Amino acid sequence: MCRDFLRNRGVPSSELTAEELLSEIWQKLLGTVSVGAGETFDLCSGDLTQVSIDPDVPGRDGRVVWLIEEIGGAMAIAHRREDILRTRFGRASTGNGRPLVQPQSDSVFTDIASDADSAGTLEAADGRRVWRGLLAMIALEFAPSDDLSMLLRLLSEQPGLLQDSPGGQWPITDIVNQLDKRFAPPAWTSDRVDNAKRRLLNWIRRLKRKNGLDDVDLEALFARVAREQERGSETAPKRRHLNPQNWS
Repeated sequence: MCRDFLRNRGVPSSELTAEELLSEIWQKLLGTVSVGAGETFDLCSGDLTQVSIDPDVPGRDGRVVWLIEEIGGAMAIAHRREDILRTRFGRASTGNGRPLVQPQSDSVFTDIASDADSAGTLEAADGRRVWRGLLAMIALEFAPSDDLSMLLRLLSEQPGLLQDSPGGQWPITDIVNQLDKRFAPPAWTSDRVDNAKRRLLNWIRRLKRKNGLDDVDLEALFARVAREQERGSETAPKRRHLNPQNWS
């Protein structure tokens, strides 16, 4: 995948090799993420002894399928290339290529909501996992009665609140009304929602900054947490064959 990615984009071999790009992917995959309060999450917690092996046909090799799922696909490969170029040459100037991939806006939550509420595709399934993983990680630091936790539960239950908002701005008034129905008393106010939103965004920024994550890494992390929860409840046979049609 790395070699095809570079070849399709006309990347000269002197700039970047497939092996170098793969090393960056493994570095991201094998690390640990600090979620605060001394808690860490192991990024490589899957049991690869239980997947099928086919060294002659990579598309039918469960290890290859697992890796592609874990790194987030071609988009994640593109982001890893950006990481290597920034390490070598620094961040690009505006309008001169290599745009930043870590926007500090609210759009990440709008994207998560859109993915989770889309049609029943593989992407939609992962979108729902992103929400579940986000809620699971938030639960490590914040009590269920915390305003931040209640706000996230509402948004996960009603993703349309963010999808229908113009310009990616949060519809604070609608959120206040829905929170009043879902969690009051005490009554919710715009200031209370704004404060919970600000704390949520600050938590996200700290998580990204401490672990060197961009938006693709962040969503992949949340989805991976949810998949680990799913694996914990599975009673599947010990040797699994992963069908490549499920990830194409």
